[in-house]
Order: sequence, then structure tokens, then C-alpha cells
Amino acid sequence: MRRALLVAAGVRAVLAILAIPLAPLLYRDNIAVLVLLRPTKETLLFAGFAAENGDISLGVAIVAALPILLGGVWLFFWLGREFCQDLEKQDLPGIAGRLLPRQRIVRLQDALNSQGDKVIFLGRLAAMPSSLIAAAAGASEISVRRFLIFDLAGGLLSLAAMLGLGWLLDDAYEDAGPWLTTLGLAAIVIAAVLVGRGLTRSGAKPRAKRAGASRR
Repeated sequence: MRRALLVAAGVRAVLAILAIPLAPLLYRDNIAVLVLLRPTKETLLFAGFAAENGDISLGVAIVAALPILLGGVWLFFWLGREFCQDLEKQDLPGIAGRLLPRQRIVRLQDALNSQGDKVIFLGRLAAMPSSLIAAAAGASEISVRRFLIFDLAGGLLSLAAMLGLGWLLDDAYEDAGPWLTTLGLAAIVIAAVLVGRGLTRSGAKPRAKRAGASRR
């Protein structure tokens, strides 16, 4: 089971990396393939921008995004659940350690313990790795049903928000030129970063307390 999960997660990571050098070849005529390989916030923003221009339909963009946007993240929940006991003790070796960096997962577990389900839901909108949030949830005592409900809601909201904002940014580009579009993109990035910091800030406090206690 562990090996199958690691292989699937490794393939997902390779596809996401492969999409970066392929982007210049895909962004004109194969936008759906780009979205399928790497349905990140910036890719979905571009897909919304392209949809407003008629280069891709919103329906195709949604269908292309869902497998990895949802399934790829849920895969990491099961990885976290499978390796939860190992993560409590030490860093994982090899590819497992690269996919599941212990220190980051512990920090996200602290955030989940202090702020609960909103980390799962809002983490989808923040500048945070949804896969690691899922792994942290899997390594915690969060039930599968509870995780899937909040992550599905957050994932679909994020998908709709990014496609919609991309559509609006194209309208802004046509009506007011590149400056307003650039300001809009900057505002989206800043908002995502602030949400991410707000969700993880409280997670650092419990960790700092544990470190202080261990030194004593």
C-alpha cells in the first residue's frame, strides 16, 4: 500500500514539474493539457483568462483540473495516514521524506489543532501547499469524512474563484489595459499570502512551547 501511494504521488509530482518547461508549448493550443498536468492557482487564473477569450471552455477547464486538483490532494491525505506513526518519531527516508517533509507537516498539524477545519477549507485559497495540508490532516485524528467535506468545498471554491478571477482580469485588460490587470494579480497574490500566514501563525506557537519544554 505504501509503495503504491508513493509511486502515485511521485508521478503526480513529476507531471507538475514537467508542465513547467512544457508551458510555452501548451499555453496557446493545449491549455486543457496544461491545466490537467498542473492545476495550480496561477494555471487556473490563466485558464479563466483564456476562457474569456474563447480559447478554452470553462467546462473543459473544470474537467481537466479536477483529477489532480482533488484526487491528487486526497492522495496525500492517505499518505499522511499511512505514515502517521513514522512522522511522529523521525524524518522519513528517501522519496517519502521528500514528499512528506516532517517539519512542515508538524507545523501544519499545529495549525489544524489550533484552528480546525478552516485550515483545510481556506488552505485551498491560500498560498499554501494543499497536498501538505492534506498529509497533515491524514497524520492527525481528523476523520476521512470530515476532511473530504471541507477539502471538497474549499477545492471547488478555489477552482471557481481562480477561473472567475481570470475571466474578470481579461475583462479588465481589455477595458483598462495591462496596469489594472497587473494590480489585480498583485492583489490576488497578496491576499493568498496573507490568508496562508494567518492560518499558520498560530501553528508556530504550540511548536515553540513544545521546544521550550523540551529544553527544560
